[in-house]
Amino acid sequence: MVDPMRRVDDGYRLAEELPVLTSAAPGGSEPYIPRLVDSHLEGALARSGAVELRGPRGVGKTTTALQVARTVFACQDPDTAAAVRQDPRSVLLGQRTPVLIDEWQEVPEVLWAVKEHLDTSNAPGRFIITGSVRAQDREQSPLTGRAEAIDLFPFSEAERRRVAAAPLAERLFGDVDLDAGDLDLGTNDYIKIALQSGYPNTMREADPAARAARLRSRIDGTVNVDSLVGRHDRSKLADFVSAYALHSGGVVPLQRLCDDVGISPNTGRAYEALLERAYLTADAPSFHHNRLSHLRRSPKRLLVDAGLLAAAWGVGAEAIARSADLRGRLLETFVAAQLRAAALASEVRYRLGHLCRNDRDVDFVLDGGVHGVVAVEVKAGIHGGRKEARHLFWLREQLGDAFAGGVVLHTGRRPPQPLDDAPKGRIWSAPVSALWA
Repeated sequence: MVDPMRRVDDGYRLAEELPVLTSAAPGGSEPYIPRLVDSHLEGALARSGAVELRGPRGVGKTTTALQVARTVFACQDPDTAAAVRQDPRSVLLGQRTPVLIDEWQEVPEVLWAVKEHLDTSNAPGRFIITGSVRAQDREQSPLTGRAEAIDLFPFSEAERRRVAAAPLAERLFGDVDLDAGDLDLGTNDYIKIALQSGYPNTMREADPAARAARLRSRIDGTVNVDSLVGRHDRSKLADFVSAYALHSGGVVPLQRLCDDVGISPNTGRAYEALLERAYLTADAPSFHHNRLSHLRRSPKRLLVDAGLLAAAWGVGAEAIARSADLRGRLLETFVAAQLRAAALASEVRYRLGHLCRNDRDVDFVLDGGVHGVVAVEVKAGIHGGRKEARHLFWLREQLGDAFAGGVVLHTGRRPPQPLDDAPKGRIWSAPVSALWA
């Protein structure tokens, strides 16, 4: 085994032969699958001294960073962590850049050392910092205003299929016609695609039972991480995760989740923050606009990956296919994951939210700022006509010129088609596969 560090002049340097951290790394046995984040990482390194590549454990952050890093500190390795912890400032001196600090949360003090180096030189492309938990205030404060942050989520279907076309959202913002995608896919096909998950070590797994077991262990592992959970009741936390999964795709106030589990609001807020910090959840916040009133402020609850959601439910494709409720929640979670990942590739940077009031709701609202608003409805069925789009038409009337476009995504086999001939802000009906067309 290659020692990743060697002693040099009272400091530590990486050995000439770096350990391969993943089989997909340069020189590994598997080719690298390009990610939507690649160009953003390169651009950020060209203008910033440090870049934080954040996201769930096991989504490929290290593999992506290894495509451009020239020096690697694997902080999850005990020996490396000990060396970095002993003298974090000196260990970074004289290294070939970009320097990858992998899983920083194992040695949080290294961020202060990075800060010191950045304060002495504003040269771009010096550090790539990866982590599998969101930094807390006291931990992230050293790099506030000094590092550019990029979120990396599980693989999107476009990434899996290596589709290079403009994302669906970008087409809607630009009022460009939508492409057909795969017209031979039906509802059951979309369920199977969603269950494949976007985590690299599960999406390649052919056996559904083995895949579900891996995803379930991912949830169980998070609930049992000592440094993350602390003194919280792990049994109650597991129950909270289950309740969250049952409501994924729904607009549910925190109090209801707390009532389901039998915990106080304070404990519920702590659990909510913990799941977000560990990237198990990625809620869509409530969208607000000065032309709209009486909107509910609760977020749309979402697990970060549809396969992970099904594993939390403990059900497979057949059970989901028989339940309209489970189909709808699974498909909404899947579509949200595609829209979340595609935001990295779109020329229009947008925020993913939702809109809900007592008489109207829109599954997803993409807020592009000065570029306007795009609205998306998700239907786990073959119908996607004007009836299913009625809330999109209402939203267009309310927002006027601020409405850039909308689409009803369905599981039918019809090609995309506009539902009216509006000169601006067209509303479309399209199969879910238009997300990766």
